Amino acid sequence: MIQGVSENLVSALSPMLCVAPPPESQSVQQKSYVTYHPSQLSARHGINPSITLLESRWLIASGGTTGLRTWEAALHLGQYLCLNEHIVNGKHVIELGAGTGYLSILCAKHLGAASVIASDGSDEVVNNLADGFFLNGLQGSSAIAPMHLKWGSALVGTEDSRWNGGRPLHLVVGADIIYDVRVIPALVGTLMELSSLHPGIEIIICATQRKLDTLEVFVRQCASAGYQVQDVNFAAIQQEEQQGPFYNTSVPISIIRCTPK
Repeated sequence: MIQGVSENLVSALSPMLCVAPPPESQSVQQKSYVTYHPSQLSARHGINPSITLLESRWLIASGGTTGLRTWEAALHLGQYLCLNEHIVNGKHVIELGAGTGYLSILCAKHLGAASVIASDGSDEVVNNLADGFFLNGLQGSSAIAPMHLKWGSALVGTEDSRWNGGRPLHLVVGADIIYDVRVIPALVGTLMELSSLHPGIEIIICATQRKLDTLEVFVRQCASAGYQVQDVNFAAIQQEEQQGPFYNTSVPISIIRCTPK
């Protein structure tokens, strides 16, 4: 039996072989599907939960945002919340600087939050959240919603007498959102306004200590704003012992809890 290469196949492949590969600056902006497995939930409940996201491979996307990939602090804070489900269960939650929405989806899909607002100041990031909701079976769900929220801007404007329709909030979470000292005054301003609208709201912020002085500035400004600031003792699992999600622990990661005095 004589075998040969199909002429139709050669005709189809030949133009593809002549096309030059895209430049690196373009290829790194392509997105990939990434699935995370919160092992702490698996160990406690005997289930295999997962969160699938469409992420940018690059640290900074073409629009200048860093919010199209999931950062280590989000995965670390997620592990802490998985071990302390009571913090989220039955609560109304808002995530600041949601990025890919990992924490928001974790709270809505696996931790029993009553509702979750995934907020971000970037239009590109907010538009991208719909993909994450769809991939995790939350499209059209009343349990989670995206919101464009610019830190430092008044939450209640002339058009709305009550922010967020007057619905309650119990918990603020944020991960890797204090990487630049220039954003801290606006962030603390937003936290203060949320605390004013929702007395007793709990605030939990997780930060990778790339610049220790940045974290110190945030702590000082929160204390000056009247918050009691507590460093949560939650050590990261070393990389060789991780069972998912997997993230770099070579740089220390801190969890800060802020409560109004």
